[in-house]
Order: sequence, then structure tokens, then C-alpha cells
Amino acid sequence: MPADAPRPTAVDPRAGGGHGQVPARGSVTAVMVVFAAAGFVMGQALARVPAVRDALGVDKAQLGLALMGMGLGSLLAMPFTGRLVDRLGSRRVVLAAVLVGCLGWGAVALAPSAPVLMATLVVTGVAVGIWDVAMNIQATHVEQQRDRTWMPYFHAGFSAGAVLGSGAGALLAWLGVGLVQLPVLAALAAAAGVLGATRFVHETVGQERDGASGGPIGVQERPPRLGLTRLEILIGLVCLAAALAEGSANDWLALLLVDVQGAPAAFGALALTAFNLTMTVGRLVGGPAIDRFGRAAVVRAGGVLAATGILVVTLVPSTTMALVGGLLWGLGVSTIFPAAMSAAGEVPGRGNRAITVVSTIAYGAFLFGAPTIGLLAELVGLDRALFLVVAFLLGMVVVAPVMRDQRAGQDRRVRA
Repeated sequence: MPADAPRPTAVDPRAGGGHGQVPARGSVTAVMVVFAAAGFVMGQALARVPAVRDALGVDKAQLGLALMGMGLGSLLAMPFTGRLVDRLGSRRVVLAAVLVGCLGWGAVALAPSAPVLMATLVVTGVAVGIWDVAMNIQATHVEQQRDRTWMPYFHAGFSAGAVLGSGAGALLAWLGVGLVQLPVLAALAAAAGVLGATRFVHETVGQERDGASGGPIGVQERPPRLGLTRLEILIGLVCLAAALAEGSANDWLALLLVDVQGAPAAFGALALTAFNLTMTVGRLVGGPAIDRFGRAAVVRAGGVLAATGILVVTLVPSTTMALVGGLLWGLGVSTIFPAAMSAAGEVPGRGNRAITVVSTIAYGAFLFGAPTIGLLAELVGLDRALFLVVAFLLGMVVVAPVMRDQRAGQDRRVRA
């Protein structure tokens, strides 16, 4: 059966599906499109951060506080997303989040001041946080129905979208096009996201698996176990370090090259494109790497590689080496976040709630990361401020063993 072909029987948990039935597998293509739309709309906006900064006439600390709005909005919404998906399904939730999120990204171009920008990003962050959790829940469902590692490929779709978005931003910056690009490209992302989300299927709740084969043996409606577990908190901390490393590149890499290295604005946007390109490549090879070496080993190696890339960017006074460092940075961090989403989906007895918890912890990086690095940049310089990210990545390497597969029969994986 082709990887994207649904099984004939779909069980909607709200309708009280019976035992022995197999839930709909969902569409790989649809999930990929929604991830790509999320990356595209974010990448095209973040590539123009220097232009937004110049239009507002603010310093790094003020910009960092404004960017905090994205993380704040996401953290306000994420803790409730798992329950929302349990009630409505990820299809409806993602459809609404795509529309509101893309509208918010487009509205960034209209912000007249840093406080208004922050308020705009709070609303955008609410939608983006819900969008992120809900599409990862659908992606986990699709992955678990196929007996192979798919999550890095979905996140590769996000990175590919970010490459296209930031590449478009770089080109338009070079051409001298203003911030009118933000609402125009956000509308294109909204159209793609809606198209993909309409093919989402409703996830089953409390699905049991055959411990020998890993395949589904029945569907039961049993509520997720209450209370946080130590495992999901540790996975969340791994995900937080990855989100901090990825978010720091998106927020500050272009400004670092422009302000510290003296590069043209278009070169800064190009470096961000290169970062997202290696994120895409890393995620494309991440699935087979995880299947062969295991999640813990891949995450540990990625943390070391990303930390090395950041040190190259910050310590070597060369735009060429900065590009090399950016490539290493992106390649190293590429597989960590999707690996953490897969690990969260396997926390026993927690279902969608574990993905919600891990995502919420991770998005804490967007809440404290941008303003903390912005404030540190005013005190010690932006290049030295990024040492904070290196410290988190090294800490992540220490706790990487929690990322091992929690299911019985890790060796059971076969090609779908």
C-alpha cells in the first residue's frame, strides 16, 4: 500500500468507534504542506527583521522585547491545545490557526511602534502555538500509523518552507521592496495551509498497540493519564534547547552578520536562508539516521554540531566562515525538535497531552530567548550573548538519553 494511501476504515473517537477497527492513517502530503506553509510564512517575515527594526527605529533590546510577544502568545495558548484537539480534532483547529496566524504575520508590516508590534506578535503567537501543536499531533498520528520515522521529514517540510520564505525575503530586500511583502506572501501561505489541513483526519484517543509488531490492535476511548511525568519534562527540556538554538538563528543571525560582521542586509538574509537550507537537508537525512543509530545518539551529535557552528559564527571574524558556521548550526539542530515530538508522542498513557507539554516547555525559549539575548547583546555584544545558546545545547547533550524510543520493539520498524 502506498505511504499516502488511507486505510478504508476510519474511527472517530467522538462517535464511539468499536474495537478491532483501525484508525484512518491520514495524508503524508497534507501534513507536509501544512508544515511547509508554517515555515514559509515565518521565514519570509523573520528574514525582514532588520527592515522591521529600521522602520520602527528601535534598538536590539527593544526589538527583543517586542519579539517576546510571539513566545508569550504561544505559551498562553499551547497548554490548552491538546484538549482542544481532543475535542475538535486537529483538522478544525489547524484551519482556524492557519487563518489567524497568517493574518498576524501580515499585520507585522503595519505596526507603527514596538509596543504595537509586540501586541501583534502576541496574537500571532497564540495562533502559531496552536498551529504548531495541532499539526504535530496530526503528524504523530500519521507517523505511528506507518511504522517508520516520518517526523523529521515533516519538519523538513517546515524548513523547506522557511528556505523559500527567507529566500524570497532576501531577494525582495535586495530589490529594495518594502514590508508590503509580508501580507502578500502571508496570503499565499494561508491558501496552502488551508488546502493541506482540509485533508487531516481525526485522531483516535487511547489507541493501543501490539507490543510485538507495533501495529494498532484496537481503538479505545480512555482519557489521558493526569499529571506531568518526569519523562515528558526532560524531553521538553531537550526540545527547549533545540527551540532556543533554532529561534536564536531566526531572530538574530541576520542582525549578527549585519551589525557585527558588517555584511550587507541582503547577505544577512542569505545566511538565514543557508541556515534553513541545512535544516531541511538535516531533517531529510534525520529519519534514516534515527532508524539506524537511535534518537539519543542523533540528538547528542546534533547538539555538539550546533554548538560548534555557533562558536564559529561568533568567534571567527569572517563572513565566509560565518556562512560555514551557520550551515553547521542548522545541520546540528535540524533533527532535535522533530525527534522530541516523536518521543513525546510515545510517553505512556499521555497521548496528545505529552505533545502539548513538551511543546509548551520548548516555546519557553521564544519567551525568554529573544529578550534575554537582546538584553545581553546590549551589555556584552550580540556575538557573546549567543554563548547562552551554546550552554543550553551542551546541557541538552547531557540529558539526551531520555530521547530513546519508549515503545517495545524499536527494531520492528519497516518501510511503509
